[in-house]
Amino acid sequence: MQKRKYFWVLLLVTSLTLVTKLNFVMNIFAKLNFAFNFIPKKILGTRYINKPQNSSFKFLLKPLLFSFLVLIIVSCNAPQKKSESPRYIITSPEVAEIIVLIQGTDNIVGITIECDYPPELNKITKVGNFGKVDFEKVIELKPTIVFISGLEQKHLAAELNKLNIKTELIYPKSVAEMIYSIRKIGKLIDKEKRANFIADSLQTQINQLTNSTSSTNSTDSTNSTIAKVNVKESLREKPSVKSLTRFVRSFPGSTHLPKVYIEIYGNPVMSVSDSSFVGELIKIAGGDNIFCKLPRDYSRVNPEDIINANPDIILLTYPGVTALQVKNRKGWEVISAVKEDRIYTTDDVDPDLILRASPRIIEGIKQLQKVFYESN
Repeated sequence: MQKRKYFWVLLLVTSLTLVTKLNFVMNIFAKLNFAFNFIPKKILGTRYINKPQNSSFKFLLKPLLFSFLVLIIVSCNAPQKKSESPRYIITSPEVAEIIVLIQGTDNIVGITIECDYPPELNKITKVGNFGKVDFEKVIELKPTIVFISGLEQKHLAAELNKLNIKTELIYPKSVAEMIYSIRKIGKLIDKEKRANFIADSLQTQINQLTNSTSSTNSTDSTNSTIAKVNVKESLREKPSVKSLTRFVRSFPGSTHLPKVYIEIYGNPVMSVSDSSFVGELIKIAGGDNIFCKLPRDYSRVNPEDIINANPDIILLTYPGVTALQVKNRKGWEVISAVKEDRIYTTDDVDPDLILRASPRIIEGIKQLQKVFYESN
């Protein structure tokens, strides 16, 4: 009779433990200890507890060991309830680039069509374009975070927030804000270590590039410019005054920085101010933006002001326009950049490298420096 009591107590404890799917053997011991200490002695029989050497305890030993074995097997093999995997929707290409770089690609479930780099993003579901996000498609993908950018998407954020969908605004307006955004995104997607590494590396490279524009690489740039002057004047006994003037003015460390006009749109004509993200990159690369101040960071400009500013370099960041078309603009023939054939299009400088606030700006700054100081 007492043996049966022991057996049923063990069976009860084992069953309860299995139902709760305990994961650690120590919990099993704790529950068994609890049972033996608090179950009334009339049920267990005190003489069997106080005298474990009794033969009845030997009868108890096999079921006990069997129960432990079963619990261990169940604990190891029972499927664990995992937290829901994060799901990200990204509406801006710069954020997409950052998340891929800090190794968060696997959790991206939706992007806008502008998110075209790196190529691995092409296989991800599209949710419209930057200016017109497909709201229903976003809901259908059940995101845990939607990354938005710019004031244009605040309405989208408001609507998503009504449905308790988390949104994060990432819209860096400077290099410092871009580096901060990388760290912030790293925290949001649990890739903080990788993000901090990327941010620190970027800051170091930007510092080096900034220094190279002012002094560090002035000798290399000078030699490069001399070489180009020599090539161009190789058939002449003496270099022209024009070439020598350009040589003196076109290397880091000189008192004259090349005057740069950057055109981000042609109809209407639009440019950037020094306070814009692109304007800051021009400065880091060693250029002097002819529109240091504008009503807005990206603003319409008067063509007459461009002519009067007489830029040394014209840089076009939108497709569909050629250097010849710029030369043929009314009144532009007097501009130094036109006369010196220093008009650069998207074939010369990849606009994504300077328009997108992503880690690829390092390559963009290098391309700008090449245009400013090494081109014809």
